Amino acid sequence: MYYQPYFDQEGFEYRQNRQLLKQISKAMNDEFQAVQYYTRLAELAPNKQTRQAILGIRQDEIKHFHWFAKGYLDLSGKYPPLTLGVALPSSFKRGVRDSLKDEQETVPFYRNLASQITDQQFKERILKAADDEHQHAQIFSQLATTF
Repeated sequence: MYYQPYFDQEGFEYRQNRQLLKQISKAMNDEFQAVQYYTRLAELAPNKQTRQAILGIRQDEIKHFHWFAKGYLDLSGKYPPLTLGVALPSSFKRGVRDSLKDEQETVPFYRNLASQITDQQFKERILKAADDEHQHAQIFSQLATTF
């Protein structure tokens, strides 16, 4: 007996949307944790100029957090779950190295996420966030060689 495989388009779309929401939630939570992390890193900064650079990055992360939260809300109709708590840096040098690695890993994640988004405004915001993260990585790379 031959069985025709049944393709459940509605179930497929639900699973695909659920996976997309999971990725958006991860991005939003990563941004939230970055805000906390960079607040502490700025406190550890060796000088005012460096502190201001890190606080500028922190401000971008706040903006990104709001973009992802709004995108999640628009797609799901509910507020995304928020994960509290992040291990904060204990030294400036280590915090910069970890931040550099994180920012570098975030860029391709955001670009991949943007490729799955159909809403043009949200897609553009994710791509802008990816560009910002790339710039943050450059700043942290410079700080890593300076300190």
